[in-house]
Amino acid sequence: MLGTRSGEQVSAQIGRMGSITNLTTADFSLSNGVCFNIKNENLAPVTLEVQLAGMADDETVTTQFSSGWNPEIVKRIVKNASLSNLNLKWGY
Repeated sequence: MLGTRSGEQVSAQIGRMGSITNLTTADFSLSNGVCFNIKNENLAPVTLEVQLAGMADDETVTTQFSSGWNPEIVKRIVKNASLSNLNLKWGY
């Protein structure tokens, strides 16, 4: 298992994966605060407001996620009414 400079555990390989849903109505996070990577299966980049693994619960950053797997280690994606019809996956 690899680690980031801030001490978060990461893996270069994805062993579990699922769909990211309901971003128009609710924040998305995995149970027990498990952190994950985001795979953008859209053709265009997507801008999301996220809480990265090492951030405080009230801290977020807005960043662009390119098509394919992205390197950011995410704890939570903030809901946004304009985020409909996206094809996003989580993985760790």
